[in-house]
Amino acid sequence: MEQFLTPENVAGVTRLLILQPTAFCNVDCDYCYLPNRRDRRIMSHDTVAAAARFVFESGLQAADFTVVWHAGEPLVVQPDWYQEAFVRIAAEAPHGRAVPHAIQTNGMLINERWCELFLAHDVRVGVSIDGPAFLHDARRRSRSGEGTHAKALKGLRMLKASGVAAHVICVITNASLPHARELIAFFREEGVVNIGFNIEEVEGVNLRSSLARPGVVSDFHTFFEAVLVEADRTIPPLHIREYRNALAMLRHPGFGNLTANSQNMPFAMLTVGVNGELFTFSPELAGLRSEAYADFVVGRLPAATARSVLSDPVFRKLWRDIWSGTSMCRAKCGYFDMCLGGAPVNKLSECGTFLATETLACKLAQQVIAEVSLRHLEQSMTE
Repeated sequence: MEQFLTPENVAGVTRLLILQPTAFCNVDCDYCYLPNRRDRRIMSHDTVAAAARFVFESGLQAADFTVVWHAGEPLVVQPDWYQEAFVRIAAEAPHGRAVPHAIQTNGMLINERWCELFLAHDVRVGVSIDGPAFLHDARRRSRSGEGTHAKALKGLRMLKASGVAAHVICVITNASLPHARELIAFFREEGVVNIGFNIEEVEGVNLRSSLARPGVVSDFHTFFEAVLVEADRTIPPLHIREYRNALAMLRHPGFGNLTANSQNMPFAMLTVGVNGELFTFSPELAGLRSEAYADFVVGRLPAATARSVLSDPVFRKLWRDIWSGTSMCRAKCGYFDMCLGGAPVNKLSECGTFLATETLACKLAQQVIAEVSLRHLEQSMTE
């Protein structure tokens, strides 16, 4: 592990630069993991430029490098701010290198100006919507307690009408599990082609999950089987992120020999907070606090460099413990080649330490997904 601790050896590993333009969110989802959702401060354009400079000056960017705007609710910040931010990032990029952008939104603030910006800069847009209103509005409510489904759906439809390609992130709670058919039917009717399913996790400030109950593994197994069957019946078939990711892992030329994933490999994901706080490993660590790791900040922009982060004591303790936990997974778990050690934030949130292996998150989002995906693939090859 220690031989990896040089700027040269982390060059080319950063796939995602996650920028948090504001911590503020205009809704109050009761399963949200983020702290500080009432903080209205906005990232300065100088910090945006410093974040891009941190990556490009050290050659950290991978071939598939993307800037991801994720908060809070990113669209609380106005389109003109993003226009300038895109210009500042492009100015820091190596000559001739285009920088792709992606944004994750609850969809409620989408209007024509946003659609114009997305189209002009080819921004990949993800909309958080949990299916039909009876599921979505149960957990995704405004600060006054009102459902948010109607406004989110209006935003999703506006993206489609404007020609903006969008995918959906749908959070699966215990209430979702009996309704695989209704979920797929809803997304089919709305013309959604790409869907990702996030489970309700014990994560960050969300200390409980409705999925943490006896029998949930079997029920989630049944749910995801039904999702894949219903998705295949749709014309054209819906693309389910988890199934596609499982197949991509099986096709990877290094399958069976890989040792880490983007969440437990240093610098693979970099997250920058509103004031230039720099984080790595699981993005959800940003904003949390721990006696062992303080505020998880491994550097502050604009002063931070790759070399200074690698020598930072918080970073070194994080990496040592995360690597040890990943090594435990590799030694004990038959699913390691599919998940490569899971997400450190899940281990910390569920077990209180990175030195852990199995979590509820990995049972459902890794083990069940792998089993069902492999079985579905086998069945599709014999039909």
